[in-house]
Amino acid sequence: MDNFPEQYELLGFFESEPEFTDNIDEVPWFYNRMTYRTTRDSDVIYCVIELASGMLNLVWEKGSTLVSSLNLEGITSLALISKNGEEKLIAKFGDSSGLLDFELQLKPSVHVKWGNVR
Repeated sequence: MDNFPEQYELLGFFESEPEFTDNIDEVPWFYNRMTYRTTRDSDVIYCVIELASGMLNLVWEKGSTLVSSLNLEGITSLALISKNGEEKLIAKFGDSSGLLDFELQLKPSVHVKWGNVR
């Protein structure tokens, strides 16, 4: 992954400490698997990120109902955008993938946007 947020920026976006698969003292965070869990009212978001492999998994539950489960691979960059009271995590894919940017918004409400182009 070419561009990605700093660890403290992801912490601020998810408002939670990540769980690391490997010991952070032995495996740097860029090469580690980070799992963030955040709650917004009845929405619970689990987001797993592996920066080095360009992978993001997202599970969104509302109460005990699964709203969405996405496994994204081939991500070339991640960015955090904050404007007009909205906070979004943007995942970009290679130009030849035919995939639009993936957007995860947590504030002011939970929202996911993604698609493909023909």
